[in-house]
Amino acid sequence: MQKITLLSIIIISFLFASCSKESEDTMLLNAKNKLEEAKKFESDNKPDDAKRTYTEALDTYKNVLKEYPSSPKAPEVYSTIAKIYVDNMRDYENAVRFYKELSEKFPNTKDAKYGMFMVAFIYDEMLKNKEMAKDSYKKFLDKYPKDEDPNEKMSESARMMLQMLEENKSVEDIIKSVPQDTSKKKEVDKNVKLKKIEGQDDGSTPGDKNTPPDNKKPDEKKPDTH
Repeated sequence: MQKITLLSIIIISFLFASCSKESEDTMLLNAKNKLEEAKKFESDNKPDDAKRTYTEALDTYKNVLKEYPSSPKAPEVYSTIAKIYVDNMRDYENAVRFYKELSEKFPNTKDAKYGMFMVAFIYDEMLKNKEMAKDSYKKFLDKYPKDEDPNEKMSESARMMLQMLEENKSVEDIIKSVPQDTSKKKEVDKNVKLKKIEGQDDGSTPGDKNTPPDNKKPDEKKPDTH
């Protein structure tokens, strides 16, 4: 009987691992199903079951990033994880962490722009850390001084929010300071609504974003699984 060499063992082990590895699409589908299950528990007023299942969904999404770190779907998975932390877990520190990772690992994507904006927005609105919010808005505007896409208003909104923080002004103060140009006043009023609400939970999965109201998603591409 021919001896099994070390190389043969390595090859066999690799083939076995490859065959047993769960596909990305299957993992994303499982995560999506967990997310929907968690939302159902939440709507049925079962907070403990909801929290447990949200955690299971998060773990599955994180495993996708671990197994497929360079996937084209990875930026959207990062955004989905951060969104769950914001909307469902109210864990804003972890939301900031994943939005930062998204922007650092995929800097040339529209998802990265959205992630940078949300870091500043969370520091400002949820964590009430005004200094970190100002620093984050400045970093955002350094990279995105203006909105190249006419459908986006993130740079415009970030500039206005930074002004409010630096001048310690309220939404109403900013609106009053705008010259009596009706169309401009409406635009300002539209953008500063971001200061009054958190992102809405729309039941999304990777591909949807925790988009602040009155701003279109930074990436209009078709959702993959989310």
